[in-house]
Amino acid sequence: MSSYYSDKLYEGKETIVVAMDIGTTHSAVSFVYLSPGSRPQGKMVAHWPGQPHWNGAAKVPTLVSYENGLVKGYGLEAEKDFEEYPENVARWFKLHLHPAAMKIPNAEAETFETPPLPKKITIEQVYVDFMQYMMVNTHKFFEMTTPNGEEIWARLRDTATIVLATPNGWTFNEQEILRRAAIKASLVTGENARRLLRFVTEAEASVHYALANHSLAWLQHRAVFAVIDCGGSTVDTTVYRCTSINPLRLKETCPSECVQAGGIYVNRKITQMLKDKIYGTSFDDPEILRSMMRAFEAELKPSFDDTMEKYELKFGSLRDHDPTIGIQKGRITLSRQDLATIFDSVTNQILGSCLNTLINQKTKHAILVGGFAESPYVRKVLSRALRHNGIQVIMVGDYTRKAAAEGAIITYIKQFVSARAVKATYGGCVRQNYDKKLHHDRKQAAKIYPDGQMRVDDAFHTWVTKGTVLQETSAYKLPYHLAWDANTRQEDLIGSLGTTGIEVFAWDGDGTSTWCKDEGGKVIKGMRLICTLCADLSALAKGLRVVNGFRGKRHYRVDYIVCVYFGDTQLRATLQWKEGRTFRESEVNVISDVF
Repeated sequence: MSSYYSDKLYEGKETIVVAMDIGTTHSAVSFVYLSPGSRPQGKMVAHWPGQPHWNGAAKVPTLVSYENGLVKGYGLEAEKDFEEYPENVARWFKLHLHPAAMKIPNAEAETFETPPLPKKITIEQVYVDFMQYMMVNTHKFFEMTTPNGEEIWARLRDTATIVLATPNGWTFNEQEILRRAAIKASLVTGENARRLLRFVTEAEASVHYALANHSLAWLQHRAVFAVIDCGGSTVDTTVYRCTSINPLRLKETCPSECVQAGGIYVNRKITQMLKDKIYGTSFDDPEILRSMMRAFEAELKPSFDDTMEKYELKFGSLRDHDPTIGIQKGRITLSRQDLATIFDSVTNQILGSCLNTLINQKTKHAILVGGFAESPYVRKVLSRALRHNGIQVIMVGDYTRKAAAEGAIITYIKQFVSARAVKATYGGCVRQNYDKKLHHDRKQAAKIYPDGQMRVDDAFHTWVTKGTVLQETSAYKLPYHLAWDANTRQEDLIGSLGTTGIEVFAWDGDGTSTWCKDEGGKVIKGMRLICTLCADLSALAKGLRVVNGFRGKRHYRVDYIVCVYFGDTQLRATLQWKEGRTFRESEVNVISDVF
């Protein structure tokens, strides 16, 4: 059973933290029971139904099988169902959530088919079912491995913090699907989800895993290094600068990279190659193809090292024989060149996504983690390319463990990363003072506002720009105001103040944008609506006084503040205003895809 021990005593409130990494091909759960006065011990769930303890027990296949719209099996049980009824099994379902920005714009990516979900099953439902399965088995393992576990779980379960690891490239939209699924799966409730459900990027989880499980003799103050997490369907790259050795503190140097590449893309190409080889022969059978792929996944994929001219896949019996297609005694022969070409198609994508960033940031070391990085060939190719550019490679791995799951719980305990780079430009959609240089293309839309100023609607007011490195405790307070003509009726003021709000947008492109929306009110390309901060300020209506504005324009005015706080890996935004001598605050909105 994998464990991580903290080097400090815990002094906070008694609680349980459960971290889940739902991967494309395999998933895992880690947890920690935090008890005042004790050293936190992170553990991996190592007992899954039907899975032998010695066979990579901390990882479970990410599969859910269905029958007539109901769950039939999970993990290894669903793997057996896939052999007979693949159309009833949700497989590689994480791909359904990958945003378009993660996909590589080439013909090969466009032809990659994401396996369809079983009929009448939504992606949200699959996540609900799989989260429930993981939580049920976490519960059992917690009680089995924790002294007085049954009593502790019963007492603390409802206030347990849930941490979900997600790819760097996922946005608020994908995380919102997971949030809804977590609520439906009863991991958290609708009322406490904003407080008890947290997200951490797989890259940040992996750097905590790597640094906790490897000698740090190479790490020096101000050293720049990268973590390349090679997973099943994504490869995440994040570059850090070490700002302190004792205590260890890291700072992101630039926005992280995330590309849709990984082990499953090798599988897909190998499947097609084998399908072409056996086409029209006596071995042209879906079951035989699946047997070949099981052998590839279990034996050849983790051992291919490019040192022999030919490699064999054992898939059948001694009677299986067809020398014309390289099959002898139940084994099919594959050439070194064919295998290397397929692996290279993915490693080239990985290097294309990260190499320039590593060079530009003057990276000295790169830590390779993740299941795909366990491949000897992948390690060799990536190491050779990185060393050629003066970057030393550090391997941290154990095929029985899952870096993101174990690292997510270490992240909660240790918090090595103290500053992160914002991966988009965030701001509000506002009515802005007209600037003839900035807003000349909408001159006709400019209007005199009740305070006497000429303004334009739907302008983007930048709060924090893409690539800005923020400390964990960074906070911004941005003043705004509303204005009405001095002749506005009391009931109209009440109505307007009751629906006060500001839309929060993210700009994914470089630089910034002048506008959030086009002149027709539609969100412009590259801009994403994240949330709307809302507040009921109607109680202020009766106390409003007429004031003088620009050029003596008389009007009613209400001032409020947008407060933006950065902490952990999330942004929290709220509205604040003053009623008499009392400060009020709206409901806090949590934005989870900022870093």
